[in-house]
Amino acid sequence: MTIEIVKLGDVADYIRGITFKPADVVPAHSPDSVVCMTTKNVQATLDESKLTAVPPRFVKRAEQYLQCGDILISSANSWNLVGKATYVPKLSYAATAGGFISILRAQDEKVDPRYLYNWVSSGATQHRARLCARQTTNIANLDRGRFLGLKIPLPPLPEQRRIAAILDKADAVRRKRHQTLDLADQFLRSAFLDLFGDPVTNPMGWPVVSMSQVAESERGSIVIGPFGSDLKTTDYRSEGHPVVFVRDVREGRLTWSSGVHVDDAKFEQLSSHRVQPGDVVATKMGTPPGIAAVYPANMPEGIVTADIVRVRPDASQVEAMYLADSLNSRFVRAQIRRITEGVTRPKITLRAFKQLRVLLAPLGTQEDWCELRSRAQTNLLRQCELHSRQLEELQGVLTQRAFRGEL
Repeated sequence: MTIEIVKLGDVADYIRGITFKPADVVPAHSPDSVVCMTTKNVQATLDESKLTAVPPRFVKRAEQYLQCGDILISSANSWNLVGKATYVPKLSYAATAGGFISILRAQDEKVDPRYLYNWVSSGATQHRARLCARQTTNIANLDRGRFLGLKIPLPPLPEQRRIAAILDKADAVRRKRHQTLDLADQFLRSAFLDLFGDPVTNPMGWPVVSMSQVAESERGSIVIGPFGSDLKTTDYRSEGHPVVFVRDVREGRLTWSSGVHVDDAKFEQLSSHRVQPGDVVATKMGTPPGIAAVYPANMPEGIVTADIVRVRPDASQVEAMYLADSLNSRFVRAQIRRITEGVTRPKITLRAFKQLRVLLAPLGTQEDWCELRSRAQTNLLRQCELHSRQLEELQGVLTQRAFRGEL
């Protein structure tokens, strides 16, 4: 079997998204409107839960309408999210892509769309895509020319379809395991609600306090990561102090999948942005912003990036895990929605984050919750996470072998 190595631009077209202002947005699926996918829709699968729409006049060219088999690429985002991709299934409505997204369209006579998607979304290609980004102060932009210059292995079309089918099946198994993890998270959220009551109605009558009030009193107890000019991709190392990105923070747990470090010198230079075990880390942007977790005890001190908020809790008032779960509650999520409503790229400022309000339960009750949560994590979540990691590793091995022609 012959496998050609060709440039991505030789087998796929790169189409930029449309631009519009927040005032141009109209209700999704309203008459004379077209859905416009934004960065919040670019998830592991296309997220259609919250759709933005604009009048059709903003779509200047017919090619900007989405087709089944297109791949949406996050082309303007924080550095660690540039290149993130999702596959477009058959849609029941007209849709396009926003200005922070680009459309990658397979030339069907040369490359199978599912094969192309599996290659683009693979870990190796995602890493190379990020290296194609030009970073400004707080955002990175995918360089179209460099991205389309990436080399893709191209076996004959029947072999592409066979490889894509195998990778799709492996991915389906991995997704089911993630669904199990999500169910475990739902159980913990329900248990939190049972113990503390609905934060919206506050049946226990506990004090409602701001994030600033439950952080340590010292200056810098709530900080964000450094600006892009202070932490560049050239500073990243394979060993040293961990760097925490948005993608590392899951609801209630830190996965730290990036594997990015900085050396001792850069760590000392950015000491005001350091994170240590027992700190709470929360996303400053994303879908939604404010997802929080505790920095684990088994990790060395690290630093957070610009899109992460680091909180050092006042241990005399609040348990770190209780604070993280409070940030993940619907009470706080509702506050964040009000702040970010109508924004194309949801983001919360540090000032607004400090003003978020949480219920302050008695410390003994918080400790009871943390003990219950720890037992649940030790049993159910730990097993789920172990299986998920194994499946992620298997998916990675299959992908590497597939694009080396060894599958």
